[in-house]
Amino acid sequence: ARRRTHRLGEQMTTATFDLQALVDAITRIVRSTKDDGARCEQITPFLRRWMDQPDPLPERYTVPCDGRACGHLLYTDPAGEFFIISVVFPRGTSSGVHYHGQWGVIGILGGTDEETKYSRDASPEEVQIGQDCELTAVEKIYSPPGTITYLRPPLEGFHRVRAAGDETGVSLHILGGTPDTHTHFFCDGDTKKLIDFPMS
Repeated sequence: ARRRTHRLGEQMTTATFDLQALVDAITRIVRSTKDDGARCEQITPFLRRWMDQPDPLPERYTVPCDGRACGHLLYTDPAGEFFIISVVFPRGTSSGVHYHGQWGVIGILGGTDEETKYSRDASPEEVQIGQDCELTAVEKIYSPPGTITYLRPPLEGFHRVRAAGDETGVSLHILGGTPDTHTHFFCDGDTKKLIDFPMS
C-alpha cells in the first residue's frame, strides 16, 4: 500500500486534545516504560481521549489512495521508538495475513474492522523471513468504531485485517519502531513463506 507523509507542524485539528497532545503523551510513556504490554495499556486512555472527539483526524487522512488501501504517515518519533499512521481500507478489502514484530495500539475510527488472529506452531518466539507461515486461525474479532486493540508479538503478532462493513475502514496505528525499522512480514499465499513487507 502507498503511504503519504505529513508534517506534524501543520495544523491537524482544532480539538482540545489534538494529535500533538497525543504524541506528547505517547512520548512520555515510551521514554519511561520499557515493557511493551505496559506501554499499550498506558497509551490506551490517551488514545481513547483523542478518539472520543468529533472528527479527530482530517478527512484527507481517512480516504483511500486512488481507490486502494493505503497508510498515511502522520508522525515518526525522532528517537525512533514509535510512529503513527492512519490506515484506510476500502469496503471489502483486506491486508492479507501478515506479522508485526513490535508492539502496537490500534484505534478503529470508521467502518467495521474484522481482525483474524493466528498462531504458528513452529518457533513462535523467532519469526524470520523465509520461515514457513502455516498458521492456525485462533480468533476472529469484529470491531466497530471506538474499539482499541493491541499488537503484542511474538505470540500475538500474526493477523489479517479486513473492512467488513459497508463503509471504508479507517484506523489509527501507533506502532513500535519507525516505518524503516518496524518488523513487518507478509505470508505469501503461493509459497507459504514469510517475505519482507516494508512499512516505508
